[in-house]
Amino acid sequence: MDLEELIDSIDIVEYISQFVELEEKNGEYWGLSPFSDEKTPSFSVRRENNTFYCFSSGIGGNVFTFTKFYYQCDANKAVDILKKYAGCDGTEFIPRRRMAATMACRKYMKKQVRHKESKTKRFPDDCMSKYEKRDDKLAVWEAEGISREALDTFQVYYDSFSNRLVYPIRDIEGNIVNIGGRILDPEWKEKGMRKYTYLSGWGEMSVIYGLFENMEEILKKKEIIIFEGCKSVLLARSWGIRNTGALLTSHLNPAQMKLLAKLGVKVVFALDKEVNIKKDHNINKLKQYVNVEYVWDKDNLLEEKDAPVDKGVETFDKVYEYRHRFR
Repeated sequence: MDLEELIDSIDIVEYISQFVELEEKNGEYWGLSPFSDEKTPSFSVRRENNTFYCFSSGIGGNVFTFTKFYYQCDANKAVDILKKYAGCDGTEFIPRRRMAATMACRKYMKKQVRHKESKTKRFPDDCMSKYEKRDDKLAVWEAEGISREALDTFQVYYDSFSNRLVYPIRDIEGNIVNIGGRILDPEWKEKGMRKYTYLSGWGEMSVIYGLFENMEEILKKKEIIIFEGCKSVLLARSWGIRNTGALLTSHLNPAQMKLLAKLGVKVVFALDKEVNIKKDHNINKLKQYVNVEYVWDKDNLLEEKDAPVDKGVETFDKVYEYRHRFR
């Protein structure tokens, strides 16, 4: 495989989405520049010609160019990185089964993008097979109190290319609509890397993480506890709390609001302490359809940026016990 074939084999949107959160606008993908500090997105990616351009820095090109600038490496190193991503290691191809799953996932995603009438992208059911189940890497989250049962239930695996723990994000019907990743490099901030990333850029996020997996318990209890992040869902499950979901952000969007309204159960928001849910317009709307409550850190047991699960199950039980009705 020569360099041109290698570049053509890689979907530039999927590749760059590992490092930049991209949002689609009229067929073009936009995000904050990974090459400069900015607050307004000026970084553009075009799938139709497999190129990117950063208006703030003037850097542009294909996945090869991006790799050289992002990793600040020479051409040979960039080629090695791209070969590893594409399913090659030097000149040795990885097993056919894994390569087939990788290419099937990419072809399927391209097909979904071409059909604009399909609002939600879907990945093949076997798309997680290209990742590894590495006990030494999963041990990082196990050390934080997440059980192996929770990791297995939510299919948490390891991506050696990006050094991330990865997990499927499913819609209410169980279809995989995105793949999330959490960086394991402890120096991610110093290196300018994203802590969390997604394989495919979101438009409007129309899912609640964990809703599909926890649906039975949610309907049984007639209540769903809503966290910000996926790890909170996994940790709660490890404690035996299985009626939970996560927004994957700090606010409720209209599509998620409609999901919760249709669900018809009580909604308890357990977002990070710094979030003021009373200012959330969509939570205010939601209370018109279902009972809405929120946890309250009455005794100041949490730090300002803590999630309600960060201090352990006893602290969570207390803030949950002191929950208030949203009026």
